[in-house]
Amino acid sequence: MTDNKVIPMIYDAVFKSVLQDKESEGYLIDIISNITGIKKEYMKGNIVFKNSELPKEENKEKGKTTDLIIELKENVINLEMNKNYYEGLYDKNDGYLDKIKDGIITRGGNYPRRRKIIQINFDNFKVFDERIIIKFVMMDEERGLKRSKYVYGSDVEIYHVNLKKVREMYYNNSKLSEFEKELLLMTIDDEKVLNDISKGNKEMEQVVKKISKISKEEEMQGIYDIEERQEFIQNRIREYAREEGYDKGYEEGIEKGIEKGIEKGKLNEKKEVAKKLLKQKIDVDIISKTTGLTKEEIKNISHMN
Repeated sequence: MTDNKVIPMIYDAVFKSVLQDKESEGYLIDIISNITGIKKEYMKGNIVFKNSELPKEENKEKGKTTDLIIELKENVINLEMNKNYYEGLYDKNDGYLDKIKDGIITRGGNYPRRRKIIQINFDNFKVFDERIIIKFVMMDEERGLKRSKYVYGSDVEIYHVNLKKVREMYYNNSKLSEFEKELLLMTIDDEKVLNDISKGNKEMEQVVKKISKISKEEEMQGIYDIEERQEFIQNRIREYAREEGYDKGYEEGIEKGIEKGIEKGKLNEKKEVAKKLLKQKIDVDIISKTTGLTKEEIKNISHMN
């Protein structure tokens, strides 16, 4: 990593570390308020971070980890950083919502069913249109009636924030609002640019300091390297699957990445992928996490080559 380069907030570990830092509370409050309309005064001193690990429903199911869960009086807010788009991404995020809605949080107790649940997706890509913020709610298609206006219950609000649009505006020299600059901070990997963007805004300057500090930590650099390597491997696996014409179920398994392994792939197909990765001299631990094969199975494959 060069002197000016930092690890941006589009990486989960940095995203979590920055937003959970006490010094970043003002920035976090600004972000949430501008997206949801929740008053800043309502949030100050009332934000409680919950454990983001969601429990397993069955023994076979792997533990699922969301990005950030915030408890805020009558609200539960799930913040998700989506670095890359892939098929099944939003199914995964919706799965988190279902678990939160059911009040299944491993630590910190159950949430009352009548609390409003809000999910904010920070998308580092364009999925919908050119708007920076898009809000989705349960609605009657025929008359456009929002259910939450008539029924006091546990309806979910889902927001999608188009980080790519903000980044494009910046590089096209468009004038950005303070809020748009706050969003832009999440995507930039150059410390000098971050300092220029945040200059004069104490909340943003604090966030930039935190990003810079994190980026210099050896442990965080290791996580960054692992994420980059895993992303490279997953892209290679996708290419391989398409070349070989594997069925849709297998490709869906690939798209789940490291979290779900390649559960829908057949054993012989997993072994073929492992062979490819072994030839590229990829570490056995990473191959195991990626394919779902045991280290012993992978070692047996290496002896056969």
